[in-house]
Amino acid sequence: MSILDNKILKDYIDQVKKKMPEWLKWKEEQLKLILDDLKKQVIYEANQIAAGGEPTNKDFQEAIDHMGSPESIAKLYKRRGKPKYFITEELFEFYLRTLFFFWGIIILINIVVAVFQVFVSPWWEIIGSVFSGIWVGCLISAVVITIIFVYFSYEGFLPEDFGVFPKRLALIFPFNLTEEEMEESREYTKQTLEEAKILRDEKLAEAKSRRELDAEKLEEAKYLRKEKMAQAKTLRKAKLAQAKAKRALKKKEPVNLGELIFGAVGGLIFGLILILQPFSVLGLFNTEFLEWLTIFGLLVFINGLICLIRLAVGVSNHTGQQILIVITTIYNISYIPMLLFLLQHPEIFPIDVFSGGIITAIPNDISDIKYIIYFWVIILIVIGTIGGMMGNYYKVYKLSKIKKEY
Repeated sequence: MSILDNKILKDYIDQVKKKMPEWLKWKEEQLKLILDDLKKQVIYEANQIAAGGEPTNKDFQEAIDHMGSPESIAKLYKRRGKPKYFITEELFEFYLRTLFFFWGIIILINIVVAVFQVFVSPWWEIIGSVFSGIWVGCLISAVVITIIFVYFSYEGFLPEDFGVFPKRLALIFPFNLTEEEMEESREYTKQTLEEAKILRDEKLAEAKSRRELDAEKLEEAKYLRKEKMAQAKTLRKAKLAQAKAKRALKKKEPVNLGELIFGAVGGLIFGLILILQPFSVLGLFNTEFLEWLTIFGLLVFINGLICLIRLAVGVSNHTGQQILIVITTIYNISYIPMLLFLLQHPEIFPIDVFSGGIITAIPNDISDIKYIIYFWVIILIVIGTIGGMMGNYYKVYKLSKIKKEY
């Protein structure tokens, strides 16, 4: 019987293969190379134990004992990723992208369903069902996705192991995933495999040293192994320091990706609803207010388009964001005349709808308490709009500082 066909050897290799992490099982070529290398090491060790004779089952079992259990071999390849809560740092952004992607789908589905319900249900019931559907859907998806990514982290997955999916999600939610970072992830995988091989070789070398090496050679071998491990650790620390610098830059980013996503999705959908006005069939609003809503909806829709362009440009494109923020700020001035028009014509505002019929109309009388409250609400909204414009200019200033620093 050939040495390669030894049953103990084959069973050991099969057990190691089963215990290997899932990410490595997806990479069949790398897994085959690792198992072939392990098989050669076991055979070599068995031959050394046999001292020139034909290795027996006992020799193979002793060689396997020197190599370690299948669990201990597989554990070497699960040491990928830096822990962050229960999910590794490397997977955390991919986890957030996945969450946002499914939350976006859930929100979109609930809004589309609500638009069709406008014709058959009261508006307050529709709003309640929308918020309830979004809340339950997002909660369930968050729990399921979190459990999946905790498992991925435990198994040592990195974004590169998922092929094109992280890149596709990065097109929709452009965090900081770049080709350079994917290349870093691939280099990190190579380092992990090399470190695992070094550790495996170290265990075998220690077993050999107990039989062959004298004290001087053993110290020399340990020194060489430590030197190799130190080099691998130094390289890994350099990569981690580089990644830490990038994360520090990300924390300084004044442009919030979630804000852009909400602005784009909310602006486009809400703007279309105000323009198309499916609720107008209910006859709750007068013609002048519906015309005002149409113009206001157009402004909101265009604002959503600008947010969509900012998403396409990318959060890390500082110059592009600066230009678009200035355009957005100038454009937001158009909201102020719309609000002042409402202030001058309080009679068109459907206060009876929003008060449930308690207040029938807002008189154009500066001494009336209803007009005073209405006046200050509009003024506060105008002040808030101006404050938002000033905040945008501050973002432009912060982006300029970031560009100088990096």
